[in-house]
Amino acid sequence: PDSRTPVPTGLEAGCPEPETEVRFPEGDLPEGATRVRLCPGPPLSDYSGEPVQGPPDLLTDAVSNLVSLVNRLDSVETDTECPFDGGPVLVYWFGYRDGDWRAVRFDSYGCNQLTLGEGLRRRGGTELAIAFTEALMSQRRDQEAPGVSRHVSCPVSPVAVTHSGLVLDQVELAAAVWCVSPRAQQVREVAIPPDLLARLNADLWPGLATKSRRPCPEAISSWIEGITLWGDAVGFGIGACGDVYPLHGATLLDDHGRHYLTPALDAALTALPLGPLVDHRS
Repeated sequence: PDSRTPVPTGLEAGCPEPETEVRFPEGDLPEGATRVRLCPGPPLSDYSGEPVQGPPDLLTDAVSNLVSLVNRLDSVETDTECPFDGGPVLVYWFGYRDGDWRAVRFDSYGCNQLTLGEGLRRRGGTELAIAFTEALMSQRRDQEAPGVSRHVSCPVSPVAVTHSGLVLDQVELAAAVWCVSPRAQQVREVAIPPDLLARLNADLWPGLATKSRRPCPEAISSWIEGITLWGDAVGFGIGACGDVYPLHGATLLDDHGRHYLTPALDAALTALPLGPLVDHRS
């Protein structure tokens, strides 16, 4: 298929700007793709968070499987009324040997549909997100992680920072900070020490299926900001009852279960000596 939208420059090295116009396949994805890059799409006007973070590495393994997956998804033949709950937009760019790139856009909110062109939509965007993540994680197991900065700090709120678009729940944290916000626009933080970081990697997810706090105290916003060895920005919110929920792309997982901190992890995190209050109101 022929598209009048030009190929963005620099896709081999990284993502274009989120507002870049998408070069759609205008139908089925052509066979023969050799690589895929996951990039953020434009932020939504009523979505308070930042665009997602694309992984630094290109997927080059099992790309044909992803092409087949997209092409066999059911088309959306009529206009469907979907809830608009403010999920991020992701763009999967498929690269070809002749230098062409075609992309499908995943609107990860409402009906979780893929867009392949003007008026061309298919169901099952979450399937592509999960399949891409699984393929990339499998590819990484045979490679050495790049050297990345392990500095992590707390934003003013859990949604005021870019998190990974990879659909991960169990992650291997290379560094993390514990963030506590006693009130809006104010935050305190402390770096999580190596021994506690190892415990988080082992026991944070999936945690427990029962509440770790009884009774639940008055809600104070708290969360974990972290980074993986591959530079993926990840985070986990902690609710008033000790419930744990991912802040990164794992929110796309169809998991209706509840997850809670173990009492030991809960006690260890809340005992960390927080740094001074940083006030962002000014």
